[in-house]
Amino acid sequence: MDELDRRIIEEMQVDPRISYAALGKQLGVSGMTAATRLNRLRETELLRCKALPNLPQLGLNTEVFGFVQTDLSALPEILEILRTSPYVLRVDRVTGEFELGFHAALPSETALGSLMRELQGVRGLRRLVIHHILETVKQSDGWDAVFAGDAQPAGGEAPYELAPGVTLPRALEAKVALAAAWVDALVRADRERLRQLSTPEIIYTLSPPHPAAGSWEGIAAVEEQAERTRQAYRRLWYRIVHVAEAQPPYDIVIDALSPVETRRGNVGTAFSRLAFAFANGRVERVTNLGQMTLPDVSVGGPVYPKLPG
Repeated sequence: MDELDRRIIEEMQVDPRISYAALGKQLGVSGMTAATRLNRLRETELLRCKALPNLPQLGLNTEVFGFVQTDLSALPEILEILRTSPYVLRVDRVTGEFELGFHAALPSETALGSLMRELQGVRGLRRLVIHHILETVKQSDGWDAVFAGDAQPAGGEAPYELAPGVTLPRALEAKVALAAAWVDALVRADRERLRQLSTPEIIYTLSPPHPAAGSWEGIAAVEEQAERTRQAYRRLWYRIVHVAEAQPPYDIVIDALSPVETRRGNVGTAFSRLAFAFANGRVERVTNLGQMTLPDVSVGGPVYPKLPG
C-alpha cells in the first residue's frame, strides 16, 4: 500500500458510503482513480467494508468473554455448539490453560444460561469460565496497528529543518531545539513529553487569523488543545526561514513555512510566526502570531519589536 491507499482508507473510515467522485475530490485525484484504487484494495482483501450492528441498541445487552478447558475428544462437539450459536460472535483456539476463547452477545442472562448448560452437558468439558464485559475501554478497527510502523518514534528527531541559506546563531540552537520538540509533542498530543517540556503555568495562544484562535492557560488546558490538534493533523512540520531574539516577555521568534496534512488527507502550506518564552529550561509561553500568505510576510531585522503580551 502507498500513501494514496492510506488516505483512501482514512476517508473510508470517516464515511464508508462516500461516492467515488467525492472521494477523488477529497484526495485531489479523479473519481476514476479513486474507484480503481478502492476496488483494488477490496479485491486483494486488504480492505473489507461491512455493515455492523449496534448490539446494545438491538437488545443484545449481555456481552461476555468465555474460556473453555476441555479434553481433546470433546473439542469437536464444543466447537460445533459455539459455531452454530447465533449469539457467539468469535471463537479462537488459544494457548495456555484453556483450549478455546469466545466472545458472545446475548439478549439476556437466560440466553447465556442456556448456552452455558449446553456446553456443560458435553462429556469431557473440564472447565468453563465466563466474564461479563462491564465497559469497553478501547475498540480499534486495526488500521492504527497496520500503520504503526510508519509513525515516528516519540523520542525521534524534531520535525524541522532550516531553509537553504538560513543560518542559526549558535546561542539560539538549544532554544530552537526545545521549541521544535515542544511543537512536535503538541502535534502528537504526547502528554508525557509536553509535561516534561512545559512549565505547569504555560500559556499557549493562537492569534487571528488562525482558524482555531484562542488561548489556553496551564498544562491541563494545553494538553486538551494538543489532543484537538492531533485529531486535526496527521503530519505538521516546520521549515525555518528565520530565527531571532525577541523583546520580553519572549525569548525567540521563529518564522517557518508549515506544510501540514490533515486527517482527511488535505495538504497545504502556511507561514507561521511563533514566539517562545522559556523558564528553567522549559517552555513557559508560546504565541502563534497567525498564518498569512507569503506576500504578507515581513522577515524584519535581527531583533523583533516587543510582541503583544
